[in-house]
Amino acid sequence: MNEEPSPRHDFAVCIPTHRRPQLLVRLLGDLRKQSVQPNLLIVVDGDPESDDVRRALEHFKTEWRTIYAPSNHANLPYQRYLGWKLAAGRRLLLYLDDDLIIPECETVEKILAPLTWADRKVAGVTAKILMGKASALRIYGELTDRKGKTSNWEYCLVRRFGSGRKTPPGGLTPVGDRRMPESDEQYARLDWLSGGVMAYRMDALTQECFSDVLFAMAATGCGLGEDTFLSRRASANGELLLANCAIVQHPHDDAPKCYPTDARRYGHAVAYSRRFLNDNYRVLDRPSIADRWALLKSYLGNTALNWVRALAEPRNYRWAYALGYTHGALRGLLRQPSAASLTPGIDWWVDAERAVAGAREMQGAIRF
Repeated sequence: MNEEPSPRHDFAVCIPTHRRPQLLVRLLGDLRKQSVQPNLLIVVDGDPESDDVRRALEHFKTEWRTIYAPSNHANLPYQRYLGWKLAAGRRLLLYLDDDLIIPECETVEKILAPLTWADRKVAGVTAKILMGKASALRIYGELTDRKGKTSNWEYCLVRRFGSGRKTPPGGLTPVGDRRMPESDEQYARLDWLSGGVMAYRMDALTQECFSDVLFAMAATGCGLGEDTFLSRRASANGELLLANCAIVQHPHDDAPKCYPTDARRYGHAVAYSRRFLNDNYRVLDRPSIADRWALLKSYLGNTALNWVRALAEPRNYRWAYALGYTHGALRGLLRQPSAASLTPGIDWWVDAERAVAGAREMQGAIRF
């Protein structure tokens, strides 16, 4: 008679991917070296027509039960939803971005450990993510600017007038700005999780943790902050923690796939996504007047900063970003995002059922 697996070993890994078979295989190689191994791997392919991911999985040696899910939308929050549906029955679910490197063999074990604590109810855990040099994104000017150093005058203005000045370490502002925890403990409290690495208790994730509005925003290129929304909803069922003891690397080996790299569209996405995060800041409660005031101040302050930056150091992409952000801010003030208005021809929940029905267990995987 087989013993029931311990909670730490009864977990699924979900990797949404899009046109990155080589990076996916690299990540799977790191997973194979971990001290704890999943009993289910779910790969959700945002570009199944190319067949590259499926063929890469067929030639990867693994002991894991592997489900390949061809997604009918190339859309990160939607692909994560499919992974959650396919992970039903597991106790824990670990989401990983496909372009990560896991350098140490006990990293996954350290991430999952708090989810099995008996004396605390932990809903989700993220890891410490070391980002690669912004120069890897040098062809995407505004992305390099945003990931580089903040000038002294910008830092002073944000410190003086920004909505995050009263936010505690590990906290989140009403417009989705995050403040890193200052604790050097192995596990620090957070109000959000980083999307690259997110581990959850499956009973902490419910249907309400996923939104067709967010699917629609991602489909139209303005769906930033989906990890914030997901983790905030899950936090209703337990604590969120940062595992300072677990480190993964994000080397910027490829351009971002989940948001636009064009400066104007990226600026619009940054601004418009703030409205969605502001709408959902109170989880299931409506935003307060103070939350709306924070959104307005954020829009006004960032719009001014973007135009001042463009005037002070003129670059085409800075003008484009400022214009895109201004448009996104105006749109955010005037129109609440909805699935019906953004993607009127798509029923996301029906499409998800079709995608799940089309998922299949890999039969060609080479086993030890």
